Amino acid sequence: MDAKARNCLLQHREALERDIKTSYIMDHMISNGVLTVSEEEKVKNEPTQRQRAAMLIKTILEKDNYSYISFYNALLHEGYKDLAYLLHGGIPVISSSNGKDSVGITSYVRTVLCEGGVPQRPVVFVTRKKLVNAIQQKLFKLSGEPGWVTIYGMAGCGKSVLAAEAVRDHSVLEGKF
Repeated sequence: MDAKARNCLLQHREALERDIKTSYIMDHMISNGVLTVSEEEKVKNEPTQRQRAAMLIKTILEKDNYSYISFYNALLHEGYKDLAYLLHGGIPVISSSNGKDSVGITSYVRTVLCEGGVPQRPVVFVTRKKLVNAIQQKLFKLSGEPGWVTIYGMAGCGKSVLAAEAVRDHSVLEGKF
């Protein structure tokens, strides 16, 4: 973890330990692949909520930048916007050869999606590239003008997941939202 992120986490450690409930936050971090089940068990074995939060933060401090970002996004998603705000200044810049993480999402996109309330990709996910591309093309056709792209279908067929998947692209978010 880079120094800026580490210092920010240490600076706000007391407020985080006092206020967070770890179980849902750890669920997000496990689904992001930055926290293992054994690390989750280690946190859960602590007797009090504050000690569980302290153990989670200690674990995050031993990890990389992706863990910090995952923790930040989990705080946002679970309604800890005030605590996430404290950590916002420490968000590390993740750079790779193409600027994307292992699932093809830049840290900017991940943050915007979480702040906008877009749900995470479900564990069981059916890729529908053709439909996602069609939605993205319709968004691009709006070219900055106000408008709607409507997705319709039967209840439970995956409309929300499809819409969320369509906006998991840096160029779509940057140009349209």
